[in-house]
Amino acid sequence: MKTHKRVETRILRGSSSRLPRSANIKLALLMTSVILVLGTLFYAHQLVEQLRQREYRVAKLFSESIKYYVNADPPPDDSLYQMITHYTQSSEVPVIQTDSRDVPSVKHFRKYNLNVPYDSTLDSTHQVSFLREQMRDMDASYKPVPVYYTDPATKKTTITAYIHYGNSLVLTKIESLPFIQLFLGAVIVFIGYLSFSYLKRSEQSNIWVGMAKETAHQLGTPLSSLLGWAEFLRLSSDQPAEVEKIAGEIDRDIERLNRIAVRFSKIGSIPDLKPLNVVSTTAEVMNYFEGRMPKLRKNIILSLESEEDEIMLRLNRELFEWVMENLIKNAYEAIEGNEGTIGIHIHYSPRRDEVLLDVTDNGKGIALRKKNDVFRPGYSTKKRGWGLGLSLARRIVQEYHHGKLFVKESAPGKGTTFRMRMPV
Repeated sequence: MKTHKRVETRILRGSSSRLPRSANIKLALLMTSVILVLGTLFYAHQLVEQLRQREYRVAKLFSESIKYYVNADPPPDDSLYQMITHYTQSSEVPVIQTDSRDVPSVKHFRKYNLNVPYDSTLDSTHQVSFLREQMRDMDASYKPVPVYYTDPATKKTTITAYIHYGNSLVLTKIESLPFIQLFLGAVIVFIGYLSFSYLKRSEQSNIWVGMAKETAHQLGTPLSSLLGWAEFLRLSSDQPAEVEKIAGEIDRDIERLNRIAVRFSKIGSIPDLKPLNVVSTTAEVMNYFEGRMPKLRKNIILSLESEEDEIMLRLNRELFEWVMENLIKNAYEAIEGNEGTIGIHIHYSPRRDEVLLDVTDNGKGIALRKKNDVFRPGYSTKKRGWGLGLSLARRIVQEYHHGKLFVKESAPGKGTTFRMRMPV
């Protein structure tokens, strides 16, 4: 079944208006922030644990060197001890060596206390107090390492010293890193939430304005047609047959106005779905466009092909017709030359569990990266229009009819095919 029509639409060019998918971006921002924070926290924790083990080994090595020199008989050369002491100092691990009663020494401060700040203005009593305070801080994080002496004769073991150690400056900074990361992560999420909340409000505002524009756009075709029929009536007042024909066309336009009102009233509510022949319904939409598309300079051939004359689906007539009108309008607006074709092909899927409706044009096509953008509210490549036609069409198909609407294939300069998958 084919329908031929001569139509021309204005060549409409312009920059695209982009509005981000706020809900998806918010969720992506939140998930990314959470993953980054958790990942860096886990990495920082692993790094802290590795440094803790390293600093424990430094303190243990220092205590073993003392133990070796205490137990060696005769005392060995102190070159190895000096080397270990130098290594401990270079590690920046603070170490305090006490006696068997756990009393710190200030007589040879730099020998027994490594990487601990020394204040020459303090007397011995205050220096001991300072060292004990440092020991309490160290013991809060690490247990002191005892140094044992074993008597060769009696084999009795006694404690001759204790090694207290704490966090190096590097480890202290890294331990504070997770708190800084949490704070920065919270700030980023907060700023991102405020930013995208603003964008969402802006998007919603544009959608409401767009709905008003779409309403005016929907009403424009039948209202322009009615004005034309009124002029024909004045010119054909002496031809009863012609008047009767024009009255019938006026009835069709008035019925269309009523359908437009019904369509908008169904947005936001659950529509009634009834068995409907999708082939004949699509043909009616195409026939309505027959005499009402702008007839200026374009010659567009509109055709319909179907495997069967009757394919029944549960549809809401008013909303389904709206979808088909939006797809047809989108197709002929994509044709920039003086001639073009728009073909609609209705057929079953291989398993016959879905009906496929393909709307194909030979227009300017869509770039690969923009195939999903065309369904975004507010996206438009035309100087006029608010980019709601395809967005509303997808919502009607997916939310109200549980189908799918997507760009099946497209290439710049080679046309586009929109596919609608409707469950049987």
